[in-house]
Amino acid sequence: MKFPKPPWDEATIRRFFTEVPNQLFYAEMLGFKFVDLDMDAHWFEATWEPDNRAVTPTGAVQGGMVTAMLDDVMSLAAITVTGFDGVVPTLEMKTSFISPVWPGVIRAKGQVIKKGKQFFFTEGWLWDQDGKMLAKASATCFHKSHAEVKRIKEERGL
Repeated sequence: MKFPKPPWDEATIRRFFTEVPNQLFYAEMLGFKFVDLDMDAHWFEATWEPDNRAVTPTGAVQGGMVTAMLDDVMSLAAITVTGFDGVVPTLEMKTSFISPVWPGVIRAKGQVIKKGKQFFFTEGWLWDQDGKMLAKASATCFHKSHAEVKRIKEERGL
């Protein structure tokens, strides 16, 4: 399957998430599934389905796993805005745990709240199947374009 060089339009991003299987271990382990996105409104939605591999002795999903799900949808909202041109590593993040997250299907949404030239301010939310909010987060991301990443890798011999 061949994809054009970024930046991608919304249709190409949708095609990527519907045609390419999860390639990251954590995404597969936590049961990531693409739901929807809107490049103009700056949001990305997914579901997660963590299982018993992600729980603490209490049976709730471990907080680092919850944070990873939020970080991913916020970063995906940011990289979607760029047309998947490069990377948007998280510089800082705050997570608020509102209710325990139990194994099963969880809805997640990430949104870019403000976009600057290189910085993105994002928010993310997790809900259970009944619509109860489980956790929310905010983060700051830094955008590096595909060309910048390529240049850095070449400089480092990677």
